[in-house]
Amino acid sequence: MSTIDQPAATGEVAPRQLGIGMRFSIHPHCDDFVDVILGALGDVERAGLTAGLDVVTDDVSTYVTARDAPAEQQLARYLAGVIAAASRRSGGGHVVAHAMFSRGCPGEVSCDLAVTGLPGATPVDLPATGVPAAAHWSLYPLLDSGSDHGDHLPIIEAAIARAKERGTVASTHYATRLSGDVADVLATAVDAWAEVGARVPHVVTHLTVSVGSPTTVPQP
Repeated sequence: MSTIDQPAATGEVAPRQLGIGMRFSIHPHCDDFVDVILGALGDVERAGLTAGLDVVTDDVSTYVTARDAPAEQQLARYLAGVIAAASRRSGGGHVVAHAMFSRGCPGEVSCDLAVTGLPGATPVDLPATGVPAAAHWSLYPLLDSGSDHGDHLPIIEAAIARAKERGTVASTHYATRLSGDVADVLATAVDAWAEVGARVPHVVTHLTVSVGSPTTVPQP
């Protein structure tokens, strides 16, 4: 049992009913950024990483939602694939991705937070990409005042404590810093988000992921 209580599997809500998805933007810092972005999105589609997902790209970002379990695995695998593909297509140049994962708000206009049978959290298993990354990560359990789930800070602290066991976590101002292979960075954030979501009806996590940055930072 983790530091965050897990619900029983019986009667769990399906991902398409609960609303488990993400929205992300990717920014290659190169002259041919259009080819890099569109090429990376095409690469992951040809690799079969869009199976089980609904993917819609507009002029701002790409929306991705999972129809069935394992939702977190599918989302993390897709985003890791896009970032790694963009890195390869830019020749290992600087690529930044902004991603927001949301769990528990399927209606987008109105949300039913009185959900029972929240899906449990199964750790994601991603193959290494060979692309080192750093990220700033934030986690937001969206709890109303007086919620039976209690104060949000112990939930965040427990999630970070679990994430530290992976060896990818360090402290920084107004965020938590993650570093390692793109797959490890995303797995750390997604697993913590899913574990909180197994207890809290609506939870959001945000990452800014950087690969190939010209700025080097001493590691703790």
